[in-house]
Amino acid sequence: MNGAQAIVFGHNPNQVYHAFRYTDALGLDQRDVIDAIIADLQPNLPLPVPPPDNAPFVGSVIVNGILLSYHAYPISEVLVNVGSITTP
Repeated sequence: MNGAQAIVFGHNPNQVYHAFRYTDALGLDQRDVIDAIIADLQPNLPLPVPPPDNAPFVGSVIVNGILLSYHAYPISEVLVNVGSITTP
C-alpha cells in the first residue's frame, strides 16, 4: 500500500448496502464497481484529513458503459470510506 490510505466501502452491512444500492439496482457487479473506483481513487491518495471545506472527494468511473459518481470520505490518515455510488 506504500503508506496510502486503505479504501473501504462501508464497515457494516447497512453501510455496504448504502454504497451499492444504486449500482445493484442497475445490475452491476459489485467487484467491477469496486475495481473501477479503486483504480480511479488510488492515484489521488492520500486524501487530506480533514478534507478541504469538509467536502468529500468526488470521482467518476464508467462500468459496463454506465457513468457512475462516487464520494470518498477520508476517515483518517490510513482509511478512506467510499459512500453512495450513483449515476450523475
